[in-house]
Amino acid sequence: MLVEFFPIEDVDSRVTQKSPGVYLFSRDGRTVAYVGRADNDIRTQIKQLVCDDYGYPYCFFEYTSSAKDAYVKECEYYHKYVPSDNTHHPTPPPGTNWKCPVVGCPLP
Repeated sequence: MLVEFFPIEDVDSRVTQKSPGVYLFSRDGRTVAYVGRADNDIRTQIKQLVCDDYGYPYCFFEYTSSAKDAYVKECEYYHKYVPSDNTHHPTPPPGTNWKCPVVGCPLP
């Protein structure tokens, strides 16, 4: 595992910027259970999910320079970790025609 998860209670001190980005959640701090992205504001997105209490005690995030970069990273992490709680392949934002960058992936 190349990512380093941190306790979800540390979100406020670690996720400090309003920026697009990608996040991973874990139940045990080792295994990726869910991969998601924020096209505009990763801080607000993660904080909302924490407030909704999805039961993930660990988090990892990465800022990206754009919504497209967030989508690309989300696809890469989705294929790399095959998270158990993602029920479908990441979808690009509405109004875009972005394709999954992972070679061999037949999905958008």
